[in-house]
Amino acid sequence: MEHRSYMRGQGRGHKSVLLLFLVFLFSSFSGIVSSDSTTDSESNYVEIIFPEVIEILPHDSSAFTQGLAFLDGKLYESTGLYGESSLRIVNITTGEIEQITNLSETYFAEGISISNNSIIQLTWRENIGFIYNISTLENIGNFSINGEGWGICTTQSGNIWLSDGSFQLSQIDQGNLSSSIDTLTIYYDNLPINRLNELECPFDSGLIYSNVWLEDKIIAISPSSGYVCSEYDFSEIRQQFENNESRELNGIAYDNDKSLFWITGKNWSNYYLVDLQAHSKDCQISEELDNCCTKDTFSPLRLLLVIIVGIFLMPFSWPIFGMIFYKIFRRQTQQPPPPRNIEELSEE
Repeated sequence: MEHRSYMRGQGRGHKSVLLLFLVFLFSSFSGIVSSDSTTDSESNYVEIIFPEVIEILPHDSSAFTQGLAFLDGKLYESTGLYGESSLRIVNITTGEIEQITNLSETYFAEGISISNNSIIQLTWRENIGFIYNISTLENIGNFSINGEGWGICTTQSGNIWLSDGSFQLSQIDQGNLSSSIDTLTIYYDNLPINRLNELECPFDSGLIYSNVWLEDKIIAISPSSGYVCSEYDFSEIRQQFENNESRELNGIAYDNDKSLFWITGKNWSNYYLVDLQAHSKDCQISEELDNCCTKDTFSPLRLLLVIIVGIFLMPFSWPIFGMIFYKIFRRQTQQPPPPRNIEELSEE
């Protein structure tokens, strides 16, 4: 009887191994599904806000606006297109152009930012940026750009961020504008968001504002994590105040005198003063979901790991499972020995 009891124990051992393996696979796949479903349910944390117009200022509708900045009661605007690119100072009361500098027709001007009491202007594909005297708009220097130039902004601490139309922002050295020192990937609902364009960095909020090319929206970004805190939808303002000639939204300037934002776009009829202050709770939620986003990012890797392990173990597992199933089914179909044999076995 001891011999037969040993054999039964082996069967139970094989069954336990098989059961544990199946439990491992099930838990892995169920973990992936539950992680993804949990992430999906928690990922819709970006609040969409429809700003209200506080003030309207006439805008030169022939201006192909590429960048906007504000300082000491004046708007500074960069316009693009080859042969039409310029840098101008705009009267904040009338919207009239007070001063203008035209670029060579070989340059396509892009975003601008104010830094160290100078204006920095990017170009699109010419791999060069220009530095101007803020009062006279005289060109006082230039620097090289690695790749395309789209948007630029300067933070209160002096950090300068650039966009190139991708889902990443580049930080450049204030002392050497040609030197990139860091990159930041921007996430909207846990996924990288592409086509980042005009940038603005209000000193008092610590956030980065960017419009999304080809869309009537601006997003507020946490520079510490890259997560989008809030989205501002300008589609209703466009429908109410603009015409069919108006193109993409593409101008963001923070009015530090009023703690509000001036917004315009390519060939728009007006500048609009709006409140785009991001709610701090939204940014906090974005930060707290870091673990959630990490799970969502790595769940496909977990699935891949399970598949690789399964493929690796498959050649070795077939003989084992074959032996287990053979013994199980053989045991189920095997006839019990006659009573005399049982007695003989018990005597042994």
